[in-house]
Amino acid sequence: MSLYNKYTNLFIFWFLLSVNLVWSQSTNIPPTITAIGNQAYCPLSEINIVTDFDIVDPDDTEIEALYIQISTGYEFGFDLLMLSGSHPNVITNWNQTEGKLTLQGIGSLEVPYVDLIAAVKDAVFRSTRTNPVDKFFSFTIGDAKYLPSTGHYYEYVPSTGITWTNAKVEAENRTYFGLQGYLATITSEEEAKLTGEQALGTGWIGGSDEETEGVWKWLTGPEAGKTFWFGMGNGTTVGTDFPYAN
Repeated sequence: MSLYNKYTNLFIFWFLLSVNLVWSQSTNIPPTITAIGNQAYCPLSEINIVTDFDIVDPDDTEIEALYIQISTGYEFGFDLLMLSGSHPNVITNWNQTEGKLTLQGIGSLEVPYVDLIAAVKDAVFRSTRTNPVDKFFSFTIGDAKYLPSTGHYYEYVPSTGITWTNAKVEAENRTYFGLQGYLATITSEEEAKLTGEQALGTGWIGGSDEETEGVWKWLTGPEAGKTFWFGMGNGTTVGTDFPYAN
């Protein structure tokens, strides 16, 4: 095996939240999160997920929690994110189902940004796979998942017994830092994995055949009105607008 094939790549996705969140009729400017750390990973080792990290916020100095997720390439039961070093003001929670590490304050206390920055710099990744796939990590300041390939945020909202119609309305009434919500549309394997395998339970998505029996369309989001499936369980994606179904 060549030297190159012994390594996999770890990618850091950094982003700027450029919309405003309104609390009690006052404007709270969301922080800018910047991460650096695209690196080669040697299997069966540990590696810091960033080489540099920063949070810039013009009107706040602390926050409730920060979330680090393996948003692409997560391998359940093999991948792990954890915190090394001493961070007395930060507690962690690793959610194996979601592939997400939560950094938060003790009790109900918020965490100073300076402590979160130090903690993220000490966050490490480990895989027990001898040949792991490439990974993408994302950072969010709200409990939502981020997928770099789509630029979308995803949130699982438990509501036992809710109907599809009511779920659609509730999703459209939700916002995330000013972004309008809608029932998720799934147009790729990456989206299916993040919203399915890495979700905390089952849930409604934005597709239905309510207009014509057996003609399945996305009825939410930017894909609204486009077909993704014809027929029932033994149907097909042939001739659809979005030829992905799983």
